[in-house]
Amino acid sequence: MSLPLLLAAFAFTGGLSDSQVLQREAGGTATPVVTGTADGPARLQWRTGDAAWQDVAAVAAGGWKAKLPPLPTGGPHGVQLRLHDAAGATLAEKTARDVYVGDLWILAGQSNMVGRARIEEPYARDSRVRMLALDGVWQLATHPLHEQVTAPGVTRPGHGPGLEFGRALSRALDVPIGLIICAKGGTSMAQWSPELASQGRASLYGNLLEQFRLAGGRVSGVLWYQGENDTGPEPSAVYATTFRAFVARLRADLKHPSLPFCYAQLARFANEPTAFYSEWNVVREAQRLAEAELAPARLVATVDLENGDYIHLSRESQDRLGRRFAWAAQGRGGPRFVEARWTSPTELRVQLSGVNGGLKTDGRLLGFEALDADGRAKRLFFRTTFDPATSEIVLSANRDSATRTVPEEIDLWYGRGHDPVCTVVDSLDLALPAFGPVRLPPRPPAPPRAR
Repeated sequence: MSLPLLLAAFAFTGGLSDSQVLQREAGGTATPVVTGTADGPARLQWRTGDAAWQDVAAVAAGGWKAKLPPLPTGGPHGVQLRLHDAAGATLAEKTARDVYVGDLWILAGQSNMVGRARIEEPYARDSRVRMLALDGVWQLATHPLHEQVTAPGVTRPGHGPGLEFGRALSRALDVPIGLIICAKGGTSMAQWSPELASQGRASLYGNLLEQFRLAGGRVSGVLWYQGENDTGPEPSAVYATTFRAFVARLRADLKHPSLPFCYAQLARFANEPTAFYSEWNVVREAQRLAEAELAPARLVATVDLENGDYIHLSRESQDRLGRRFAWAAQGRGGPRFVEARWTSPTELRVQLSGVNGGLKTDGRLLGFEALDADGRAKRLFFRTTFDPATSEIVLSANRDSATRTVPEEIDLWYGRGHDPVCTVVDSLDLALPAFGPVRLPPRPPAPPRAR
């Protein structure tokens, strides 16, 4: 004897939850969409706070979906929902507390996005910065954003850039910020491949898409910090192509062709490089050059920041990076290399764009190097200074090599190697990205010395 099929109960199944941040629309409101099941026809009602109940929609039997009236930017909002029948009896009800309307940002990449700095209390929190955690539950954003408790009372180190990003951006825009958590340490572009999306949450890219859908299917942008695991000879050779294709596919899958994509350039690797990390500079330069091709992408420089270990940023640096990401989310890129030109046999000027206020450095201005065509370092520059009138960097060169009859082939670098010392920032603490090799124009010959 077969059992009869059971109809679904009256229930709410999704769309609103405690601590959730909804992405605001152009008009400054968000329109929540809720889902549920029903044994038969019913009416959906809602109210916020102590307001009167309002009819929203008629609900048919089976699975249903309905739009709620708009919620204004800000919060927290308390939203109550109920289903009732023709006689007015309540069939199901739900309350969502601390609902906010603001901007949502996806946080993805590997361990420097996760954060590996030690968590030390007290650290600043903000009630308007919430996170959709890895378990798909909305909550107040607290460290560690990406890692869960591994034993009673014990967590892995996990102070990353995301919380300070949310706090800084919320202050700047005066709106709540929702962080959609997706990063995983030690991962490569191959592991982030969009071709693995069909595996759902079992893949990194599939999990990102599921988190995006769970958050409502609309975001303001993406924060990305990845590349360390692609610095070997083979992945670095295709990193530029793979990275551009990844961003293009993500924008297509999120149905947002102009999706802001803010990403960090590789920082420092303070250890003896193995083959796995041999092409650090190749990936750095690929990241720098990709910015113009991926507009409206924003590169965030990190080469000047302090490490907490050989490859991960310190706690203070992660907070500085979070603030830099917040500036990038507002369209501020910071200093960018434009060109280098000789103005005399002994003066090379480096022109920059995007300087906010002016350039500064903590102590000596360091990070620039000259190499010959064979990659050998040249002792060419003996002093580096700023020109405050033009925001140019002025490199003073030795005169002796300018007397050569055959022009030299010279490459200029900033931040060459795995562990350079770089100190150039602007008034917003946005740093000059590492670059190189950049082939310099011919150096004008020095006039003969008077005898």
